[in-house]
Amino acid sequence: MGEIGETLRERRMAMKIDVQEVEEGTKIRAKYLRALENEEYNLLPGPAYVKSFLRTYADYLGLDSKTLVAEYKGQHERHEEEQSLFAPRGETGAPVSRKWIFLVVAVVLILLVLFLIGAIGGGGGGGS
Repeated sequence: MGEIGETLRERRMAMKIDVQEVEEGTKIRAKYLRALENEEYNLLPGPAYVKSFLRTYADYLGLDSKTLVAEYKGQHERHEEEQSLFAPRGETGAPVSRKWIFLVVAVVLILLVLFLIGAIGGGGGGGS
């Protein structure tokens, strides 16, 4: 586990605050607070939420939220950018779901098969 999660957990425990109390004070669900403490960022909705929740949680505990968010960015954002460079993009620039790519390929293949069946079946009759 890394330093960000340990910092949050140790501060919370030193203040003798349980996760439910932090949830009530920050309006961040307990499962997301635990994910931050365990640095399981993939359990959160996305990087923007990680940074926002991390900032709010750190401020609630009286920690330097700017430093923790900067540490998160340094450790994780470059890697996420590199991965997303290779993801197919739609018109909005957002990554395209693999399900949609599969669906489009399947429809094109079905149309191609139907066209070939029509061409073979209808094209052999010619001259009587």
